[in-house]
Amino acid sequence: MEGRDFWLMTRLGKTFSAEATSEHVRRPLYVVGASDLGTESIFLDTALERVFELATTWKAIVLIDEADVFLQQRTLHDLRRNAMVATFLRHVEYYRGILFLTTNRVKAFDEAFLSRIHVALYFRDLSTDSKMQIWEAFIRKLGALDVITPQQIKMLAERNINGRQIKNASKTAQSLAIGKGERLSFTHLKETLDAMEEFTKGFENMKMSMDL
Repeated sequence: MEGRDFWLMTRLGKTFSAEATSEHVRRPLYVVGASDLGTESIFLDTALERVFELATTWKAIVLIDEADVFLQQRTLHDLRRNAMVATFLRHVEYYRGILFLTTNRVKAFDEAFLSRIHVALYFRDLSTDSKMQIWEAFIRKLGALDVITPQQIKMLAERNINGRQIKNASKTAQSLAIGKGERLSFTHLKETLDAMEEFTKGFENMKMSMDL
């Protein structure tokens, strides 16, 4: 994968796909959040120059996560946003490496990016089978595939979560197991997911009460 490649990814599984690509081509993945790049065009210009310079030196794949603010369509009434989009577009135009951008607002991004996208990927909600594969990959990586059964993996995959949440839950469950002086098991994963779901429900209930 030499040369210039610009990938745009929308919806679920975006970051996981960039990580998988990085592992497949054996290149480091340089992950940058939109908040790391600044909210003014002058700071964005400096930050992008530094990011792409480092990525070129390391021969790394760049992932700019949640890049919506830099991709939004320009208007006559928001000069600040226009300057940021123009700055971002200029750097993307001249970057010669592999760049992944993730967004959840594809309908709102500027048309100038269309001609610069080499591959646009739209990720639908993960199926149970897809989530089973993701769970299995993380469990194998953590060295617990021999103690967690396929049936238990299926039970985990039936939870309503995305790829990033699976990754976070796996790491949290591993930390929980280490803290207890135990080997990672289905119990640790289930306990972690239960806590995540309880928090999500509480958060959603709080939002609903605030909207009333």
